[in-house]
Amino acid sequence: MESKKLKTQLPALLLLVLTAGIVNAQDSSKVTYGIKVGINNNSTTRSSTFDEVNPPKMKNFRSYSVTVIVDVPLTSVLSVQPGLELTTKGQQKGASTGGSDDVEYRVTYLQAPINLIAKYRNFFLGAGGYFASALKGTYESGSAKDDLKFGSSYISSTSKKNDDWEQYDYGANMLFGYKLKKFTFNINYQYGLKDIDPNPYYRSKNRTVSFELGFIF
Repeated sequence: MESKKLKTQLPALLLLVLTAGIVNAQDSSKVTYGIKVGINNNSTTRSSTFDEVNPPKMKNFRSYSVTVIVDVPLTSVLSVQPGLELTTKGQQKGASTGGSDDVEYRVTYLQAPINLIAKYRNFFLGAGGYFASALKGTYESGSAKDDLKFGSSYISSTSKKNDDWEQYDYGANMLFGYKLKKFTFNINYQYGLKDIDPNPYYRSKNRTVSFELGFIF
């Protein structure tokens, strides 16, 4: 139980240590804080190690996110911006031939993004990475619904001991936005690098486009 709790808190602990180190090395009076809310368009890539006769069609679905950020200036035009984000990702697969229902996986992550931000007048451009730990998840198909099991265990296609989704995810961030006084608007793209499917015969990676509105305190 303690191990599971530590896993879910890991992004927050990493962010705390990283932010404390960055702020301590800079002039803390120039550090600003903010909060962003976003609408996400989620999808996953999917490939297999064998030729599927009738592969399911991958679909996009909408979710939401909330992010707390710390902006630490490095120069007059550059800053480093760590954050802590609560977000939902996952995948939606269209029904295969002969099937009647879509299959949807929704996973809530606690995520720690960090970006290097370049500013020009009111515009800003950023790039960096993120590390995420799954908090909870659900599987839904038609009237069937169940909680997801997180981990890397896969025994066989018929085993009930298989895990459904990897505990951790990590990837790259890119964002572009505009700041007007204390408000910000940005588009953020997250490119997952980790295979989040425990099944060794398939590979799935998260892809997310977010439209975010923020307020700087």
